[in-house]
Amino acid sequence: MGVNVRFTVAIIAIIIIGFGGSFYIFSSGLIDGIKISAFDKSKYIEKIDKCVESQTADHISLNSFALSLAESLKKQIEETEDENTAKEILARLYDVTSCEP
Repeated sequence: MGVNVRFTVAIIAIIIIGFGGSFYIFSSGLIDGIKISAFDKSKYIEKIDKCVESQTADHISLNSFALSLAESLKKQIEETEDENTAKEILARLYDVTSCEP
């Protein structure tokens, strides 16, 4: 009967330590740094690339300001975690260029 009691105590201890540890990790915010992107950023970046390509005719390209703006907007989209912010960034591109949404 001594082995059964030790086994039961060990299982209870593992359960208590497991739940206590997971409660601590989730409540302390240790995993807040891990974020899952909820939207596809690549479709917004592709729209910027298509706009830049549509503004380029044969050997004539956009001026350096427009190209640097497009690169800056792509970088902003890569850094954002909010889809509404990405839409606003894309709207800025449409305001500055003659690209259509």
